[in-house]
Amino acid sequence: MRSYVRFRRNPPRKYPASRYRLIGPKIGYLYRAEGKILSYPYALSDETCRDGVLLRVPPVSFLDVYYAKMLPQIRNDVEQEATAVYFDPYVGQYVVVGSRQLYLDAKESFHNVGSPIYLENDSPFSFDPMTYGAYLDPDTAEGLLFDDYFEPDVTGTSVMDCMTDPMWDSTDADVRPGGVRRCAVDFFIRFGDRLFDGAGLDTLTACLAAIIAKRHHALLAQLFVLVPQLTARFRPTLQEEARFHGITLPGENAPTPTPKLFNLFQYALLCGDPDIIETVFRFYERPGELTEFLRHPLYYHVGFYHIRRGNAAALALLLAKNYYPDAVDVTDDRTPLIAAACRAVSPGMTAMLLSAGCDPEKTGIRGISAFDYAAAENDCASLAMLLSTLDEDRARGRAGSLAENLPLSDDNQAVLGILRRYL
Repeated sequence: MRSYVRFRRNPPRKYPASRYRLIGPKIGYLYRAEGKILSYPYALSDETCRDGVLLRVPPVSFLDVYYAKMLPQIRNDVEQEATAVYFDPYVGQYVVVGSRQLYLDAKESFHNVGSPIYLENDSPFSFDPMTYGAYLDPDTAEGLLFDDYFEPDVTGTSVMDCMTDPMWDSTDADVRPGGVRRCAVDFFIRFGDRLFDGAGLDTLTACLAAIIAKRHHALLAQLFVLVPQLTARFRPTLQEEARFHGITLPGENAPTPTPKLFNLFQYALLCGDPDIIETVFRFYERPGELTEFLRHPLYYHVGFYHIRRGNAAALALLLAKNYYPDAVDVTDDRTPLIAAACRAVSPGMTAMLLSAGCDPEKTGIRGISAFDYAAAENDCASLAMLLSTLDEDRARGRAGSLAENLPLSDDNQAVLGILRRYL
């Protein structure tokens, strides 16, 4: 098992480095042999780090520290304890791997903030420091076996997790892919036969879904060029219900109803990242086929999903790709898409749909239109745009009907002002 297998030493993180310069917490290594403790802490962030960059692992591997600094200080390397202190900046949590007692005895040398998570602390001698804290050189990744890419480290992170995450990607002056992307491409090329046979399709789908969920469009584009058979996995007619079991929508954390996933094309549309969607259309073998599918009722739900999430950029791109602007929600009384935009009080999306040629007067099963939702939600901007699409007589009739049914309230005076222009 590896601990924190990482590709580069100073990955960008959420928390600013200046925050940790003030409190001075550290990560690093501890070693106890012959009754004395050898401590080699490293500042979590230092003057050489740009703001927003942290050290997640010590800047050198334990192996280097052991041979360069520890071994010369001990005579009989017999009974020994070792501990490595790492940091997970996503949750601001320290991880202690190895001897818990050794860490507690030398805790003052690290000055960590908060309570750490202890791993492998059942026995003080269960931790083999030589196999932890090492960096993976992408140029030597060809020595990894297929299963090695998916083997999680002590924090549950695998090499595949790193390869599919753009956070670990790097480029030299944006000219050539960095080591992590080269490693990822090498994986798909080396193990292509295994991934594309019947037993490997589940793994292939999960890998591609991870790339989409993490919005790594640069890697996806390069894979489409170097492994063109991957585009077949995005064929809309390819049913994959079983392979999407347990895969959640990217970024979905609200208790909103989510459609059943059945292929990677749908997953790419729902991820909501314009670069991912554009990449799929650009490299797909028959892009016209995707354009036709966007107008199919099976994909109506995509627009409603982006309206619920307020993703105007994704909706604009889909409309440009021939998405049906008069789509209806088959799970919600066949509510028109523009009515959903008004219900969500999204004037920008209302304007997009009107520009795309939708019917502003289209209603659902209950007869409720976009006009009704805009008036009920006091969405003055959307209501003004909707009325401006009608001729004078129809606009007057619509405004009169809305004014009659609008309850008297101080909150809707602005809406009444817009309606009076047409009365």
